[in-house]
Amino acid sequence: MPKRKSTRVTQRILAKDVTVARAVLDLAGYQPSNSEYTADKLRAALDAFERASASEQQAAEALAKAREATIDVEWNLHELVLGVKRQVIAQYGDDSDEISALGLKKKSERRYGRPKKQGPSQP
Repeated sequence: MPKRKSTRVTQRILAKDVTVARAVLDLAGYQPSNSEYTADKLRAALDAFERASASEQQAAEALAKAREATIDVEWNLHELVLGVKRQVIAQYGDDSDEISALGLKKKSERRYGRPKKQGPSQP
């Protein structure tokens, strides 16, 4: 038995386990001496695994759909905000206080051209 059960079993190992479990369930005379490993317990564990896997798959599909819906809403909001910015600039002008209220720079506050070189500093 592994000591660490907090990580997932790999898909390759799980596929082999399912194959073995189904093969054991098909055996006609399987009567284990240890009552922990009966066919009924194996069948119950296999059924629980399949239900859990199906549930996880459904949850992953729901998450993907929710993510797509959220992305659509985010882009809608972003495009709307960009349009609102353009409308505020058109209505109030590109050098108004309303522009700075949106977090944009006024036209008069922008710096154009290359930065000027500063000469050597003199003491």
